Amino acid sequence: MDFIDNDQFWQWVSEHIADDPVKLRLAWHGREPWINDAVRQIECRRKYRRKLAAEVAMPRFYFPTSLSGEQSTGDALASLHAGMIPEDAESLIDLTSGLGIDVMAVARMRNLGHITAVEHDSILAQALRHNSTVMGCDVDVVCADCRDYVKTLSDNAFDVAFIDPARRDAKGGRVYGLSDCEPDVVAMLSDIRSKMDTLIVKMSPMLDVTQTLRDLPGVTDLWALGTSTECKELVVKCDLRSGAEVGEPLIHAVTPEGEFMFTRSEEAEAEVDYGEPEAGGWLYEPWPAVMKVAPWRLLSSRYGALRLHQNTNLYYSPDPIPDFPGDGRRVIEVLPFASSVLKQLPRRYQTMEVAVRNFPMTADVLAKKLHARQGAHAIRLIATTVTPHNSILIVLEEMSV
Repeated sequence: MDFIDNDQFWQWVSEHIADDPVKLRLAWHGREPWINDAVRQIECRRKYRRKLAAEVAMPRFYFPTSLSGEQSTGDALASLHAGMIPEDAESLIDLTSGLGIDVMAVARMRNLGHITAVEHDSILAQALRHNSTVMGCDVDVVCADCRDYVKTLSDNAFDVAFIDPARRDAKGGRVYGLSDCEPDVVAMLSDIRSKMDTLIVKMSPMLDVTQTLRDLPGVTDLWALGTSTECKELVVKCDLRSGAEVGEPLIHAVTPEGEFMFTRSEEAEAEVDYGEPEAGGWLYEPWPAVMKVAPWRLLSSRYGALRLHQNTNLYYSPDPIPDFPGDGRRVIEVLPFASSVLKQLPRRYQTMEVAVRNFPMTADVLAKKLHARQGAHAIRLIATTVTPHNSILIVLEEMSV
């Protein structure tokens, strides 16, 4: 990485930014010692131009590996993370900084007096020192194992700490428990408690919400962050101050379309109404981030929507619900699940997007039975169970753009 500040290196990247990387590697093989690295800068700028738009816009932002971009937080999530920092915070440490997208977002968005990034990989740490300068961020980069580094800190060294444990084991397999991640945040708590007031933990969306709340002390907030199609991560904020009174955690489901907030007590006390869908009404499917935190009763009570079944997390309303935290489509028709109906449907609808919810058959098997063809302007067909345990087919309009 001696060439990271080499003007010739960056000039070459700029001149060839629109060229084919495969052809560049062949044409320039062996001509400069940094060619493969330079081609990677072009590849990564194309691959991550949406996820890391702010960084890619900087001509000298350096990607040490393609994997570092793949594993990094995107700009949109980094902005949300920065917003989680308490207003009165003056210092922050990111204990697992990686490419440093989070810590640089904090440096740009929040006026903190001191920001430190800890990264155990020397190549990533060197890249972060370079990139923080490129991005105009004042970040102190430390190359160390965060478990060892935390032990060297004095009490109350930082107001806030970020940590994002690796979600794969040594063999590359996914892990689903917080204590199985690397580093083990639960095991580090005894060292962390006295060193910072607030701990923000970023986690896999596959982790169990209930167990996570049990594992971590002083949880004030839990976020499920995602898009309209997937839940990308869970984030927990913990108040570690000695003697702090922490009430019931506030749970947030956040997507670009909006935020749904509640407490578990609100969910437990909510009144839920059940019913069946009818043609002309609207069926709603909660977004994945909402489904992750399971506010099943509240979705009915807050929005006046009918839940189809206690195990079917679909909701119906005779009229549109503009702010429902999910995708809504108008119901074309509701049909019984019967062999005669399955035979008729392919003749009536040329293309179908098939899904199942709380149904004793997979979507693939049902699609095969229906001879369903994919294509533009496809209706959505959901096979599901409604109270009292009747199987139905709901035909929905195609999603409007």
